[in-house]
Amino acid sequence: MVKYSCERCGKGFSQKSHYDSHNRRKTPCENNADKIKALVDKAVEEKLKELNNKKLIVGNEEVIVNTDTMEQQPNQPKPKKKKLVIIEKQNVPNDNFTLPTQQYLGNKIKYIDFIKKSIPEDVFTICDAFSGSGIVSYELKKKYHILSNEILSSGYKLTHGLIENNHIKLTDKDIQNIIKINPRKKTFIEDNFTDLYYTQEECVFLDNLYSNIIEIENDFKKSILFTAICRTLIRKILFAYFCHTKAIEYRNDEARWKRNPAINRDIKEMFLEYVKEYNNCIFDNKKDNKAYNMDIFDFLDNIDSNNIKIDLIYFDPPYGGSHCDYNSYYHFLETYINYWDDTTLYNRTKQPKDKLKKSDFTKKKLDDVFTKLFEKSKNIKYWLISYNSKSTPNKEEMTTLIKKYKNNVIFNEYKLKNNNGGMGLKKGSNEYLILCY
Repeated sequence: MVKYSCERCGKGFSQKSHYDSHNRRKTPCENNADKIKALVDKAVEEKLKELNNKKLIVGNEEVIVNTDTMEQQPNQPKPKKKKLVIIEKQNVPNDNFTLPTQQYLGNKIKYIDFIKKSIPEDVFTICDAFSGSGIVSYELKKKYHILSNEILSSGYKLTHGLIENNHIKLTDKDIQNIIKINPRKKTFIEDNFTDLYYTQEECVFLDNLYSNIIEIENDFKKSILFTAICRTLIRKILFAYFCHTKAIEYRNDEARWKRNPAINRDIKEMFLEYVKEYNNCIFDNKKDNKAYNMDIFDFLDNIDSNNIKIDLIYFDPPYGGSHCDYNSYYHFLETYINYWDDTTLYNRTKQPKDKLKKSDFTKKKLDDVFTKLFEKSKNIKYWLISYNSKSTPNKEEMTTLIKKYKNNVIFNEYKLKNNNGGMGLKKGSNEYLILCY
């Protein structure tokens, strides 16, 4: 039985005389105490580092535990012990998040893997210059630092609420308040669009919803709500755009609504469903992403003047020679989001006069437009361009334009299956993805 132990080496003795002889030895024993302390301290330090800054869920709240600052204050009474269950929160991989599908002209959902595989390894910051439906920006956000730009407000609201925004979500209270009757409700939509695209009851709902949205203080929350209602409005109209006046008539055509049952669904029910979906797909990629709502050339000037570093810029412009007119196709969304009650609405589809900028990407001006586009982007290392095999300029002409600025031009072709045209594509065409550097 050990009664005495050496404080230096830790050796134990049962008799005091042996312990005394050990202490009187001419050659002192090895000092193991400091080594043991160092080992213990190291083990404690490593364990603290393991716990440090872990995200925990306490009750219903997420908290950060920082062990670097956990020190007992002198002369403070010990806190009462409480029974507390702490569950470590697991990090959810970004790949687990999915953007809700949207009906949108030129949507690149089919090509997203094709696009990802074409990005060089030395790329960190990507600019999505014509973000449109936002699918490319969203998918690339899972890995890269993203700058997105879209001239239409409907597209910008999505990238602002889901790309620039990393963590703000709508609460249950927000959602409840947003559908309450607003005594200050505006009537612009009801007065001008009843029975054109939507029924009177639906237009009343839209006016009330807009009146509630603009009273919300947080801009990210506003953007999420506008994104949800824009998707609702597109799903509830046959063909998913606003260039015809047959919306209400088609609802009563059984053959048509059977192909798209959403056109006869309750508008509030759909909206609330989409709010939940968008709320659930918000994630933090730990990067300072930014969304812009600018004309493409103003946007590129802004990037240049502010010396914003971009490794790769992705261009998905309107395809020359296609029938895509985004301003006309989505004019109602723009009118609603901006609530242009101060302008004249013209023709049978009631487009806003002098509010929507006409596209520069017309067949007559395409060579000049692309030259201007490439000139303003010449200092960006990589270009990635989506284009269609039957668009204007053709492959050879586009190559000539690009080679004024980039030495290497690689055309990758994605062959579309059963392509009969529609949604802005010509029959029998294929998709090009052009890497330039």
